[in-house]
Amino acid sequence: MTKTQIAELIRQNRKQRFRSQRGTVVERSDGFYIRFYRDGENKERTKVTEFLTKKTEQYHSVNCVAMKLLRNSHMSTINNARHTALQAATPSPVLTVGAFWQSTYLPWVQANKRFSTARGYETVWKLYVEPELKTTPIDTYTTVDACELLDRMATVKKLNENTLAHVKSLCRGIFATACRKGIIKINPWREAKESVKVRPAKTRIAYTPEETATVMNALDKPDAKLFFALVAVMGMRPSEVAAVKWENVDLKTGLLKVREAAPYGVLGDTKTERSQRDLVVIEPVLSFLKAWHLTMQEPASGLLFSDSDGAPVNHNSFSKYRIAPQAKKACARWCGLYSGRHGAATSLYNLTGDIRAAYQILGNSLEVVMSTYVKPDQSAGTAGMSKYEAALKSLKQSTNAAM
Repeated sequence: MTKTQIAELIRQNRKQRFRSQRGTVVERSDGFYIRFYRDGENKERTKVTEFLTKKTEQYHSVNCVAMKLLRNSHMSTINNARHTALQAATPSPVLTVGAFWQSTYLPWVQANKRFSTARGYETVWKLYVEPELKTTPIDTYTTVDACELLDRMATVKKLNENTLAHVKSLCRGIFATACRKGIIKINPWREAKESVKVRPAKTRIAYTPEETATVMNALDKPDAKLFFALVAVMGMRPSEVAAVKWENVDLKTGLLKVREAAPYGVLGDTKTERSQRDLVVIEPVLSFLKAWHLTMQEPASGLLFSDSDGAPVNHNSFSKYRIAPQAKKACARWCGLYSGRHGAATSLYNLTGDIRAAYQILGNSLEVVMSTYVKPDQSAGTAGMSKYEAALKSLKQSTNAAM
Protein backbone atom coordinates (compact mmCIF):
# COMPACT_ATOMS: atom_id res chain seq x y z
CA MET A 1 0.00 0.00 0.00
CA THR A 2 1.42 3.35 -1.03
CA LYS A 3 1.74 6.40 1.19
CA THR A 4 -1.01 8.08 -0.80
CA GLN A 5 -3.39 5.17 -0.22
CA ILE A 6 -2.55 5.10 3.49
CA ALA A 7 -3.17 8.83 3.79
CA GLU A 8 -6.51 8.45 2.02
CA LEU A 9 -7.50 5.58 4.34
CA ILE A 10 -6.62 7.65 7.39
CA ARG A 11 -8.61 10.58 6.05
CA GLN A 12 -11.69 8.42 5.45
CA ASN A 13 -11.54 6.88 8.93
CA ARG A 14 -10.85 10.13 10.74
CA LYS A 15 -13.83 11.16 12.82
CA GLN A 16 -15.20 14.50 11.77
CA ARG A 17 -15.39 17.00 14.57
CA PHE A 18 -18.04 19.63 14.94
CA ARG A 19 -16.98 23.16 14.06
CA SER A 20 -19.34 26.01 14.83
CA GLN A 21 -19.44 28.64 12.07
CA ARG A 22 -20.23 32.35 12.24
CA GLY A 23 -20.77 32.91 8.53
CA THR A 24 -19.78 35.93 6.44
CA VAL A 25 -22.38 38.39 5.13
CA VAL A 26 -21.72 39.93 1.71
CA GLU A 27 -23.67 42.67 -0.03
CA ARG A 28 -24.86 42.45 -3.63
CA SER A 29 -27.11 44.53 -5.81
CA ASP A 30 -30.25 42.52 -5.03
CA GLY A 31 -29.65 42.12 -1.29
CA PHE A 32 -27.43 40.40 1.26
CA TYR A 33 -25.98 36.89 1.06
CA ILE A 34 -24.24 34.71 3.63
CA ARG A 35 -21.22 32.50 3.00
CA PHE A 36 -20.27 29.45 5.02
CA TYR A 37 -18.90 25.93 4.63
CA ARG A 38 -21.10 22.90 4.15
CA ASP A 39 -19.71 19.47 5.03
CA GLY A 40 -20.51 16.73 2.56
CA GLU A 41 -20.88 12.99 3.09
CA ASN A 42 -17.37 12.38 1.73
CA LYS A 43 -16.01 14.56 4.51
CA GLU A 44 -15.13 17.37 2.13
CA ARG A 45 -16.05 20.97 2.92
CA THR A 46 -17.66 23.10 0.24
CA LYS A 47 -18.01 26.85 0.39
CA VAL A 48 -21.61 27.90 -0.31
CA THR A 49 -23.42 31.22 -0.65
CA GLU A 50 -27.11 31.59 0.24
CA PHE A 51 -29.52 34.51 -0.06
CA LEU A 52 -30.17 36.09 3.34
CA THR A 53 -32.45 39.12 2.94
CA LYS A 54 -33.37 42.06 0.74
CA LYS A 55 -32.09 45.56 1.48
CA THR A 56 -34.49 47.39 3.79
CA GLU A 57 -34.34 50.19 6.33
CA GLN A 58 -33.78 47.53 8.98
CA TYR A 59 -31.12 45.61 7.02
CA HIS A 60 -29.10 48.39 5.43
CA SER A 61 -25.48 47.22 5.84
CA VAL A 62 -23.42 44.12 6.62
CA ASN A 63 -22.36 45.57 9.96
CA CYS A 64 -25.68 46.85 11.31
CA VAL A 65 -27.03 45.31 14.50
CA ALA A 66 -30.10 43.82 12.80
CA MET A 67 -27.89 42.11 10.21
CA LYS A 68 -25.67 40.58 12.89
CA LEU A 69 -28.74 39.18 14.66
CA LEU A 70 -30.07 37.77 11.38
CA ARG A 71 -26.69 36.20 10.60
CA ASN A 72 -26.50 34.58 14.04
CA SER A 73 -30.04 33.26 13.70
CA HIS A 74 -29.36 31.80 10.25
CA MET A 75 -26.12 30.16 11.31
CA SER A 76 -27.76 28.78 14.44
CA THR A 77 -29.93 26.61 12.18
CA ILE A 78 -26.94 25.51 10.07
CA ASN A 79 -24.79 24.66 13.10
CA ASN A 80 -27.56 22.77 14.88
CA ALA A 81 -28.33 20.64 11.80
CA ARG A 82 -24.65 19.81 11.31
CA HIS A 83 -24.19 18.89 14.96
CA THR A 84 -27.18 16.55 14.82
CA ALA A 85 -25.84 14.87 11.67
CA LEU A 86 -22.43 14.24 13.22
CA GLN A 87 -23.86 13.21 16.62
CA ALA A 88 -20.86 14.92 18.10
CA ALA A 89 -19.92 14.56 21.74
CA THR A 90 -19.36 18.28 22.01
CA PRO A 91 -22.16 20.42 23.49
CA SER A 92 -24.99 21.04 21.05
CA PRO A 93 -25.00 24.53 19.50
CA VAL A 94 -27.73 26.86 20.72
CA LEU A 95 -30.96 26.77 18.71
CA THR A 96 -32.64 30.16 18.94
CA VAL A 97 -36.34 30.86 18.68
CA GLY A 98 -35.61 32.94 15.57
CA ALA A 99 -33.77 30.08 13.90
CA PHE A 100 -36.58 27.63 14.69
CA TRP A 101 -39.18 30.09 13.36
CA GLN A 102 -37.28 30.58 10.12
CA SER A 103 -36.27 26.98 9.45
CA THR A 104 -39.22 25.01 10.83
CA TYR A 105 -42.34 26.81 12.01
CA LEU A 106 -42.85 29.41 9.26
CA PRO A 107 -42.42 26.85 6.43
CA TRP A 108 -44.95 24.60 8.19
CA VAL A 109 -47.45 27.46 8.54
CA GLN A 110 -47.06 28.44 4.89
CA ALA A 111 -47.65 24.85 3.80
CA ASN A 112 -50.60 24.07 6.09
CA LYS A 113 -52.47 27.31 6.84
CA ARG A 114 -54.49 29.73 4.72
CA PHE A 115 -52.56 32.59 3.14
CA SER A 116 -54.25 35.15 5.37
CA THR A 117 -53.38 33.13 8.49
CA ALA A 118 -49.72 32.82 7.49
CA ARG A 119 -49.63 36.53 6.67
CA GLY A 120 -51.08 37.36 10.07
CA TYR A 121 -48.52 35.17 11.84
CA GLU A 122 -45.67 36.86 9.97
CA THR A 123 -47.00 40.30 10.92
CA VAL A 124 -47.27 39.41 14.62
CA TRP A 125 -43.79 37.86 14.52
CA LYS A 126 -42.15 40.89 12.93
CA LEU A 127 -43.92 43.52 15.03
CA TYR A 128 -43.96 41.95 18.48
CA VAL A 129 -42.27 38.55 18.87
CA GLU A 130 -39.10 38.84 16.80
CA PRO A 131 -37.63 41.81 18.73
CA GLU A 132 -38.12 39.90 21.99
CA LEU A 133 -37.32 36.26 21.19
CA LYS A 134 -35.29 36.10 18.00
CA THR A 135 -31.92 35.42 19.66
CA THR A 136 -33.33 33.62 22.73
CA PRO A 137 -32.30 29.95 23.14
CA ILE A 138 -35.47 27.91 22.69
CA ASP A 139 -34.55 25.15 25.15
CA THR A 140 -33.98 27.44 28.15
CA TYR A 141 -37.12 29.57 27.83
CA THR A 142 -39.48 29.21 30.81
CA THR A 143 -43.07 29.99 31.73
CA VAL A 144 -41.77 32.74 34.01
CA ASP A 145 -40.05 34.33 31.01
CA ALA A 146 -43.28 34.13 29.01
CA CYS A 147 -45.33 35.73 31.81
CA GLU A 148 -42.82 38.57 32.18
CA LEU A 149 -42.92 39.14 28.43
CA LEU A 150 -46.73 39.39 28.45
CA ASP A 151 -46.65 41.84 31.37
CA ARG A 152 -44.06 43.97 29.57
CA MET A 153 -46.09 44.02 26.37
CA ALA A 154 -49.20 45.05 28.28
CA THR A 155 -47.56 47.77 30.41
CA VAL A 156 -44.71 49.09 28.25
CA LYS A 157 -45.91 48.49 24.71
CA LYS A 158 -49.56 49.03 25.69
CA LEU A 159 -50.89 46.17 23.56
CA ASN A 160 -54.65 45.65 23.81
CA GLU A 161 -56.27 42.34 24.71
CA ASN A 162 -56.82 41.27 21.09
CA THR A 163 -53.23 41.90 20.01
CA LEU A 164 -51.90 40.22 23.15
CA ALA A 165 -54.07 37.19 22.37
CA HIS A 166 -52.46 36.99 18.89
CA VAL A 167 -49.00 37.09 20.47
CA LYS A 168 -49.86 34.29 22.89
CA SER A 169 -51.39 32.18 20.13
CA LEU A 170 -48.31 32.49 17.90
CA CYS A 171 -45.85 31.76 20.72
CA ARG A 172 -47.84 28.76 21.90
CA GLY A 173 -47.78 27.41 18.36
CA ILE A 174 -44.03 27.87 17.95
CA PHE A 175 -43.15 26.16 21.22
CA ALA A 176 -45.79 23.44 20.77
CA THR A 177 -44.14 22.52 17.47
CA ALA A 178 -40.75 22.46 19.20
CA CYS A 179 -42.26 19.99 21.70
CA ARG A 180 -43.48 17.75 18.90
CA LYS A 181 -40.04 17.85 17.32
CA GLY A 182 -38.44 16.74 20.59
CA ILE A 183 -36.42 19.94 20.95
CA ILE A 184 -38.05 20.84 24.27
CA LYS A 185 -40.05 18.74 26.73
CA ILE A 186 -42.60 21.25 28.03
CA ASN A 187 -44.33 24.15 26.27
CA PRO A 188 -43.60 27.18 28.50
CA TRP A 189 -46.48 29.12 26.92
CA ARG A 190 -49.13 26.58 27.86
CA GLU A 191 -49.68 28.11 31.31
CA ALA A 192 -48.41 31.62 30.49
CA LYS A 193 -50.73 34.47 31.47
CA GLU A 194 -50.35 38.17 32.12
CA SER A 195 -50.66 39.37 35.72
CA VAL A 196 -51.44 43.02 34.96
CA LYS A 197 -54.47 44.86 33.64
CA VAL A 198 -54.62 44.74 29.85
CA ARG A 199 -56.01 47.57 27.76
CA PRO A 200 -59.36 46.51 26.25
CA ALA A 201 -59.72 46.48 22.48
CA LYS A 202 -61.91 49.07 20.80
CA THR A 203 -65.41 47.87 20.02
CA ARG A 204 -65.95 47.38 16.31
CA ILE A 205 -68.37 49.94 14.86
CA ALA A 206 -71.49 48.49 13.26
CA TYR A 207 -73.08 50.73 10.61
CA THR A 208 -76.76 51.46 11.03
CA PRO A 209 -79.11 50.83 8.05
CA GLU A 210 -79.20 54.61 7.53
CA GLU A 211 -75.39 54.80 7.37
CA THR A 212 -75.22 51.84 4.99
CA ALA A 213 -77.76 53.46 2.65
CA THR A 214 -75.92 56.79 2.83
CA VAL A 215 -72.61 55.22 1.81
CA MET A 216 -74.21 53.26 -1.04
CA ASN A 217 -75.83 56.43 -2.38
CA ALA A 218 -72.52 58.32 -2.12
CA LEU A 219 -70.53 55.80 -4.19
CA ASP A 220 -70.72 56.66 -7.89
CA LYS A 221 -68.55 53.85 -9.26
CA PRO A 222 -70.70 50.76 -9.98
CA ASP A 223 -68.04 48.27 -8.89
CA ALA A 224 -67.42 50.14 -5.63
CA LYS A 225 -71.16 50.40 -4.94
CA LEU A 226 -71.64 46.65 -5.52
CA PHE A 227 -68.57 45.62 -3.50
CA PHE A 228 -69.67 47.64 -0.47
CA ALA A 229 -73.28 46.44 -0.75
CA LEU A 230 -72.26 42.76 -0.81
CA VAL A 231 -70.39 43.32 2.45
CA ALA A 232 -72.72 45.73 4.26
CA VAL A 233 -76.09 44.33 3.10
CA MET A 234 -75.36 40.67 2.35
CA GLY A 235 -72.91 40.30 5.25
CA MET A 236 -70.12 38.75 3.15
CA ARG A 237 -66.47 38.93 4.15
CA PRO A 238 -64.47 41.31 1.91
CA SER A 239 -62.20 38.40 0.95
CA GLU A 240 -65.29 36.42 -0.16
CA VAL A 241 -66.58 39.29 -2.28
CA ALA A 242 -63.18 39.55 -4.00
CA ALA A 243 -63.44 35.88 -5.00
CA VAL A 244 -67.02 35.80 -6.36
CA LYS A 245 -67.27 34.47 -9.94
CA TRP A 246 -70.05 35.04 -12.43
CA GLU A 247 -70.62 31.30 -12.80
CA ASN A 248 -71.66 31.26 -9.13
CA VAL A 249 -74.26 33.99 -9.60
CA ASP A 250 -77.80 33.47 -10.93
CA LEU A 251 -79.15 36.87 -11.90
CA LYS A 252 -82.68 35.52 -12.46
CA THR A 253 -83.18 34.05 -9.01
CA GLY A 254 -80.65 36.23 -7.21
CA LEU A 255 -78.81 33.19 -5.85
CA LEU A 256 -75.14 33.78 -5.05
CA LYS A 257 -72.94 30.84 -4.07
CA VAL A 258 -70.02 31.60 -1.77
CA ARG A 259 -67.39 28.97 -2.56
CA GLU A 260 -63.99 30.70 -2.42
CA ALA A 261 -62.15 33.57 -0.75
CA ALA A 262 -59.28 35.80 -1.90
CA PRO A 263 -57.64 37.41 1.16
CA TYR A 264 -55.24 40.14 0.01
CA GLY A 265 -55.82 39.09 -3.60
CA VAL A 266 -54.76 35.43 -3.22
CA LEU A 267 -57.51 33.05 -4.37
CA GLY A 268 -58.13 30.01 -2.16
CA ASP A 269 -60.60 28.20 0.10
CA THR A 270 -63.09 29.91 2.36
CA LYS A 271 -62.17 30.48 5.99
CA THR A 272 -64.09 27.39 7.13
CA GLU A 273 -66.38 24.81 5.53
CA ARG A 274 -69.32 26.57 7.18
CA SER A 275 -68.39 29.70 5.23
CA GLN A 276 -69.45 27.97 2.00
CA ARG A 277 -73.07 29.02 1.77
CA ASP A 278 -75.81 30.14 -0.62
CA LEU A 279 -77.20 33.67 -0.32
CA VAL A 280 -80.32 35.12 -1.91
CA VAL A 281 -79.33 38.62 -3.03
CA ILE A 282 -81.89 41.26 -2.08
CA GLU A 283 -82.55 44.75 -3.39
CA PRO A 284 -80.92 47.12 -3.95
CA VAL A 285 -77.89 44.80 -4.21
CA LEU A 286 -79.46 42.72 -6.99
CA SER A 287 -79.90 45.85 -9.12
CA PHE A 288 -76.27 46.82 -8.49
CA LEU A 289 -75.24 43.31 -9.52
CA LYS A 290 -77.20 43.43 -12.77
CA ALA A 291 -75.87 46.90 -13.60
CA TRP A 292 -72.27 45.76 -13.09
CA HIS A 293 -72.97 42.68 -15.25
CA LEU A 294 -74.06 44.96 -18.10
CA THR A 295 -71.04 47.24 -17.60
CA MET A 296 -68.76 44.19 -17.86
CA GLN A 297 -70.50 43.20 -21.15
CA GLU A 298 -72.48 40.33 -19.63
CA PRO A 299 -69.73 37.78 -18.89
CA ALA A 300 -70.74 34.18 -18.20
CA SER A 301 -67.68 33.35 -16.14
CA GLY A 302 -64.70 34.92 -14.41
CA LEU A 303 -64.27 37.15 -11.41
CA LEU A 304 -66.65 40.00 -10.65
CA PHE A 305 -63.73 42.11 -9.41
CA SER A 306 -60.24 41.66 -10.86
CA ASP A 307 -57.06 43.69 -11.25
CA SER A 308 -55.20 44.50 -14.47
CA ASP A 309 -53.60 41.04 -14.47
CA GLY A 310 -56.92 39.24 -14.14
CA ALA A 311 -56.28 38.23 -10.51
CA PRO A 312 -58.69 38.93 -7.64
CA VAL A 313 -58.50 42.45 -6.26
CA ASN A 314 -56.83 43.08 -2.92
CA HIS A 315 -59.88 44.10 -0.88
CA ASN A 316 -57.83 46.43 1.34
CA SER A 317 -56.46 48.38 -1.63
CA PHE A 318 -59.82 48.33 -3.40
CA SER A 319 -61.53 49.83 -0.37
CA LYS A 320 -58.79 52.38 0.22
CA TYR A 321 -58.83 53.85 -3.28
CA ARG A 322 -62.32 53.19 -4.65
CA ILE A 323 -64.63 53.22 -1.66
CA ALA A 324 -63.14 55.08 1.31
CA PRO A 325 -62.62 58.56 -0.27
CA GLN A 326 -66.34 59.05 -0.92
CA ALA A 327 -67.53 57.00 2.05
CA LYS A 328 -65.60 59.16 4.53
CA LYS A 329 -67.33 62.27 3.25
CA ALA A 330 -70.77 60.70 3.52
CA CYS A 331 -70.42 58.80 6.80
CA ALA A 332 -68.79 60.40 9.85
CA ARG A 333 -68.32 56.98 11.47
CA TRP A 334 -66.70 55.35 8.42
CA CYS A 335 -64.41 52.61 9.72
CA GLY A 336 -63.79 50.31 6.76
CA LEU A 337 -65.60 47.39 5.17
CA TYR A 338 -65.84 45.06 8.15
CA SER A 339 -68.03 47.52 10.03
CA GLY A 340 -70.52 46.99 7.21
CA ARG A 341 -70.52 43.23 7.87
CA HIS A 342 -71.03 43.89 11.58
CA GLY A 343 -73.83 46.30 10.74
CA ALA A 344 -75.59 43.70 8.58
CA ALA A 345 -75.47 41.14 11.39
CA THR A 346 -76.75 43.62 13.98
CA SER A 347 -79.57 44.82 11.74
CA LEU A 348 -80.72 41.28 10.96
CA TYR A 349 -80.89 40.45 14.65
CA ASN A 350 -82.63 43.70 15.63
CA LEU A 351 -85.25 43.31 12.88
CA THR A 352 -86.02 39.64 13.48
CA GLY A 353 -85.17 39.14 17.13
CA ASP A 354 -83.63 35.82 16.05
CA ILE A 355 -79.87 35.24 16.26
CA ARG A 356 -80.20 32.55 13.62
CA ALA A 357 -80.92 35.17 10.96
CA ALA A 358 -77.40 36.59 11.32
CA TYR A 359 -75.92 33.10 11.78
CA GLN A 360 -77.27 31.84 8.44
CA ILE A 361 -75.97 34.84 6.49
CA LEU A 362 -72.51 35.37 8.00
CA GLY A 363 -71.12 31.84 7.71
CA ASN A 364 -69.66 31.92 11.24
CA SER A 365 -70.36 29.61 14.15
CA LEU A 366 -73.29 30.57 16.36
CA GLU A 367 -70.89 31.31 19.23
CA VAL A 368 -68.83 33.74 17.14
CA VAL A 369 -71.94 35.51 15.86
CA MET A 370 -73.21 36.01 19.40
CA SER A 371 -69.89 37.17 20.86
CA THR A 372 -68.53 39.24 17.98
CA TYR A 373 -71.09 40.40 15.45
CA VAL A 374 -74.31 41.18 17.29
CA LYS A 375 -73.95 44.60 18.91
CA PRO A 376 -76.00 46.08 21.78
CA ASP A 377 -78.89 48.28 20.68
CA GLN A 378 -80.25 50.74 23.26
CA SER A 379 -83.42 51.36 21.26
CA ALA A 380 -84.19 47.63 21.26
CA GLY A 381 -83.76 47.55 25.04
CA THR A 382 -86.01 50.58 25.48
CA ALA A 383 -88.67 49.07 23.24
CA GLY A 384 -88.47 45.82 25.17
CA MET A 385 -88.91 47.59 28.50
CA SER A 386 -91.93 49.43 27.11
CA LYS A 387 -93.55 46.13 26.17
CA TYR A 388 -92.68 44.76 29.60
CA GLU A 389 -94.28 47.78 31.23
CA ALA A 390 -97.44 47.32 29.18
CA ALA A 391 -97.60 43.65 30.16
CA LEU A 392 -97.27 44.50 33.86
CA LYS A 393 -100.00 47.14 33.60
CA SER A 394 -102.27 44.65 31.91
CA LEU A 395 -101.67 42.11 34.67
CA LYS A 396 -102.36 44.74 37.35
CA GLN A 397 -105.65 45.72 35.73
CA SER A 398 -106.68 42.08 35.48
CA THR A 399 -105.87 41.57 39.16
CA ASN A 400 -107.91 44.63 40.23
CA ALA A 401 -110.83 43.52 38.10
CA ALA A 402 -110.78 40.09 39.73
CA MET A 403 -110.90 41.66 43.20
